[in-house]
Amino acid sequence: MCRCKIDKDELATILEEHRKWLESGRELGTKADLSGRDLSRHNLQQANLERANMEGVNLNRANLRTANLKGANLNTATMAEADLQWAIFQLADLREACLEGAGLQYANFSKSDLSRARMENVYLHNAYFQKATLESADLRGASLRFTEMTFANLRGVTLSGAVIAATKMIGADLSDSDLSNTEITMSDFKNATLRNARLNHAYLLKTSFQKADLKGIDFSGSKVESVDFDDARLSSESWKTKPVL
Repeated sequence: MCRCKIDKDELATILEEHRKWLESGRELGTKADLSGRDLSRHNLQQANLERANMEGVNLNRANLRTANLKGANLNTATMAEADLQWAIFQLADLREACLEGAGLQYANFSKSDLSRARMENVYLHNAYFQKATLESADLRGASLRFTEMTFANLRGVTLSGAVIAATKMIGADLSDSDLSNTEITMSDFKNATLRNARLNHAYLLKTSFQKADLKGIDFSGSKVESVDFDDARLSSESWKTKPVL
C-alpha cells in the first residue's frame, strides 16, 4: 500500500470517478481505492466514499463531518483527532481502526464492525451504535451522552474511566467488559448482559438494570443511588462484592 500524501487535485479526481461508479451501479467510473494513502488534515466534509476501499488510510485530524462512508473498508485506518461529526459509518469495516480523541457526535455506526478499535477519549455524544460490534474495543476515558448502543456487541470492551450519561444499552452484550471507575447516570441497561463485567469503584445514579444478566459482576467499591435492579439476575458471588447503596 502506498503511504504517500495525496494532493487535492488527485483526491478530487478519485472522488469524481467514485461518484460515477456509485451512480451508474458500477458500470462507469472507478471505485475509490485510498488504501494506505495519507489524507491527514484533508477537508472531506460531505464527501461520498460509500463502499470505498480505505484500508490502512491515514485520516488523522481530517475533516469528515457529514461524510458518507457507509459500507467502506476502513480496516486498520487511523482517524486520531479527526472531526467525524454527523458522518455515516453504517455497515463499515473499522476493525482495529484508531479513532483516539476523535469527535464522533451524531455519527452513525449502526451495524458497523469496530472490533479491537482504539477509541480512547472519544466524544460519542448522540452517536448511534445500534447492533454494532465493538468487541474488545478500547474506549477508556470516553464520553457517552445520549449515545445509542441498543443490542450492540461490547464483549470484552474497555470503558474504564468513561462518563456514560443518558445512554441506551438495552439488550447490549457487555460480558467480560471493564467498566471500572466509570460514572453512569440516567442510562438504560435493560435486558443487557454484563456477565463477569468489572463495575468496581464506579458511581451509578438513576440507571436501570431491569432484567439484566449480572452474574459474576464485580461491584466492589461502587456507589449506587436510585438504581433499578428489578428482575436482574445476580449470582451469590456478585452479592459478596455488592455496591454501597
